[in-house]
Amino acid sequence: MATVKGKTRRRESLDNPPNLSIESPLRMLVFGSTSRDQIVLTQSVLGPDVLRDEVNISATKKSSGVVQGRNITLVNTPNLQDNDLPDSVHQKELKKAVCFSCPGPHAVVFVLDPLHLTSDTMDLLKPVVHYFGPLSVLKHTLIVLYHERGLKTLSIEDEVKKNKSFRELAEKCGQNYLFFNEEMNRTEGSQTQALFAKVDEMVFEQGMYSNVEFKDAEKRIQKEERFIRKSKEKEIRETVKMLENEHSGETLASEIVKYDEKVQLECREKAELAVADKLGFTLRVVDYAVAVGKGAFVGALLGFAIGYDAMAVGAAIGAALGGVLGGAANAARSYISNSFADAHKGNA
Repeated sequence: MATVKGKTRRRESLDNPPNLSIESPLRMLVFGSTSRDQIVLTQSVLGPDVLRDEVNISATKKSSGVVQGRNITLVNTPNLQDNDLPDSVHQKELKKAVCFSCPGPHAVVFVLDPLHLTSDTMDLLKPVVHYFGPLSVLKHTLIVLYHERGLKTLSIEDEVKKNKSFRELAEKCGQNYLFFNEEMNRTEGSQTQALFAKVDEMVFEQGMYSNVEFKDAEKRIQKEERFIRKSKEKEIRETVKMLENEHSGETLASEIVKYDEKVQLECREKAELAVADKLGFTLRVVDYAVAVGKGAFVGALLGFAIGYDAMAVGAAIGAALGGVLGGAANAARSYISNSFADAHKGNA
């Protein structure tokens, strides 16, 4: 994992210091010059089965998996260059993107094909600033130059750096860019590792990205999540009772943990969708022409990858595990009761 020495970590859009453990989850918003760019990078990182049936990204897609021991979430929103979506549909998908990435993405990933750069490359970044400003979002943007051919990276770098539009784009993003060779990644996984290391480095320097809209959405999601869990109390009790009849000791505690993780994941996903449907905030609009350079609004696109941290099982689960030898069933019951109590407090 990459680290940065001798630098003071800035606190842009950051409430708490980032956890840079190699086991920490990463959330990334992914967009690109085309839907294909978004899809191939997502598949390269998470596996070929992800987005297998997608030809273009026409709706916000959240994909998650465990990669190199880390929980990784990539969220792709509609690629505007490939889709002519009505404003109402586009706004709905943007709301989903915000909710799927709460409490905020660790990086906004912009995927480009280094072999097909144009003079309009700079314009492709404008929608990001337009919808997800303020300008600090550029400090959290990582340009990934994805190529599949077995070409020498140095020769590609030389060609890319000759492109004036790319040089301007890289400057606006604080020179945060990375070449990603798919052929090398298939055999070594080194490119995915380099991607994670670069994002970790950016988090160390800037923190995760957030703004007023993300914070508002996260509060709403947590409230909705507690409500959904409360509505499942009877089902949870019945399932725990069944587990107690079927298991004991360490096995029971382990099954309780797995079940709770499943319930939390389901509640979180339902809450995100529910809040996205009801969300009333207006995505901020800034002067993106000033932010990323003047020019025609050509080839406009937006694609984001967002997700959420793997839900922590919590101290109560630890108590259940710690109580295995002294009565796992009682510890499990106590854990469930505490969970319900927390839910009631949250809705009070």
